[in-house]
Amino acid sequence: MLAILKRLREKVKSGEVLHMKALRSAQLEQYDRAMEFFEEAAARFREQESVERLARLRAHQLMVKYRIEESTIEKERIVEEVVLRLSKLREIESLEPPFELLDARAVLRSWMEEKSFVIGASSAERTAGIEEEAILAELESALPCELIGAVSGRKKE
Repeated sequence: MLAILKRLREKVKSGEVLHMKALRSAQLEQYDRAMEFFEEAAARFREQESVERLARLRAHQLMVKYRIEESTIEKERIVEEVVLRLSKLREIESLEPPFELLDARAVLRSWMEEKSFVIGASSAERTAGIEEEAILAELESALPCELIGAVSGRKKE
């Protein structure tokens, strides 16, 4: 009986509520818990066939994964993937409470600025070749498809 009640309670939680719980957990640096909430929310969004919400969630999940990733090479790949995903979105929830919907480029710019402090924290990450200033400059004028070239160091001609 308790198992049934637990399953029913889990079904009642919406994807939006779980997504917000994931963002709050990440804010509190409870990364494992955040990842669990992200996965639960993703399952709800898939059930609801809510593609846009799932896309926003996956972008947030990658941003959190960046915080806990130790591999410099993987961090660089995550940055490229976040830029790609956010360039396809019009809006996404901010990374700070109250997590309101903002322009995706503004959230990307904020994340890149925040992340640059983390990248500067270790010499291994400094040598990873992620050019923060170039990426931020590209955000001001580039078309979404051009953002990927800025991250990987290749310009489209």
